[in-house]
Amino acid sequence: MGGLRTPLLLCAAALLAGCGSTTAELPVHTSYSRTAAFSRWETFRMASDGGGGSSHSYPRYEQMVRQALVDELSARGYTRIEDGSPDFRVGFELSFRGDSSAQMTPDMGSADPTRRAPAASNPGGTLAIRMLDPHSAEVLWEGTVSDFTVSAVEPQQSLRRVVWRVLAEFPPLTG
Repeated sequence: MGGLRTPLLLCAAALLAGCGSTTAELPVHTSYSRTAAFSRWETFRMASDGGGGSSHSYPRYEQMVRQALVDELSARGYTRIEDGSPDFRVGFELSFRGDSSAQMTPDMGSADPTRRAPAASNPGGTLAIRMLDPHSAEVLWEGTVSDFTVSAVEPQQSLRRVVWRVLAEFPPLTG
């Protein structure tokens, strides 16, 4: 029986390694202002909306992304402020490829629980995070990741990993 356990453990380890590494392997595309003083930034404020003006809204997922951004930036030593002038504002846009409507369920506030996303399960998502000048709203840093999926069982954990992956590139190394 001991000989069978080793191959099973190796298969289980390979499966777990594959599941855990997918977010870390997602390519992030970034751009940033060469004149921004990222090293001096200490305080931030969330921009007003995460929907980016899109006709498709994902309020539950957007709230999860917003909280993940606040948590990740706070863990990195940035302070969120509600009053006063922050060093930068944080905005984001969340979208899903192939989705013609937001999935609606009664707990998401829809009066019509029969309206659903298309049959494609787990359409690829795109998240763009932007660090903005607090006065002019000029984009000083932007990171975008595409083709991620959100776990139906643990969507918050999936979105936290995606936010972490994008912010792994922030602030930029500016010589």
